[in-house]
Amino acid sequence: MKSARWLAVLAVIAVFAGWDARAQEQTDLRMLAAGLKRNQQELQRYTWDSKVVFEVDGVQKRVDMYRVRYVMGGMLEKIQLSSEVDKTKVRRPDGKKLSKKEREAARAFVMEAKQQFQGYLSPLFAEKAVATARVTTDEGMLRLQSHDVVSSGDSVTINLVRATRQPKTLEVKTTIGDSPVEFDVIFESLDFGPHYPASSITSTDWEGIKLRIITENSNYAKREGL
Repeated sequence: MKSARWLAVLAVIAVFAGWDARAQEQTDLRMLAAGLKRNQQELQRYTWDSKVVFEVDGVQKRVDMYRVRYVMGGMLEKIQLSSEVDKTKVRRPDGKKLSKKEREAARAFVMEAKQQFQGYLSPLFAEKAVATARVTTDEGMLRLQSHDVVSSGDSVTINLVRATRQPKTLEVKTTIGDSPVEFDVIFESLDFGPHYPASSITSTDWEGIKLRIITENSNYAKREGL
């Protein structure tokens, strides 16, 4: 009888210990989400340079340089500094040139991809993606995986250093129209400042044409008076 009572006591302790662990995990996620949101908000106090490279089937077609900052309402303002364009006509895999209508459709697709993925770097995204994530650990890293964050059907993976909670990479898989799109980001940290997206690659296959947008961000500087 004593053995049975002790087993019952141990079972109750185990249940409450499990509740405590789950509650602690939820608290940590809420704190982590709030921290990442604050980090994204802190970035809005900075300006930086952004180099954007467009590739079509592995060939560089355009390079744009911008000076970037956030303005009222959390919107990005980009001031173009320079642009280099390869005016060679884009061709399909069968060698045919794209028609004017097809070029306009491709340009609209690229612009939609760029705009959609800005949403994955917003404060609200950081909060939602973490708060709803499933957490696993792997060799000193925390892996947060979530779904349906910005658009229905998307999947998001955030990798952070377990000890410091510093974000290292962001991986997004989604679709635009019927085309699968991947968005991969590498984060760096400013000295005594926030983490920032140092580089990103947006990859997709549109109408049989492989498109990549490669973005490199640098020269972050805090704006005076903010």
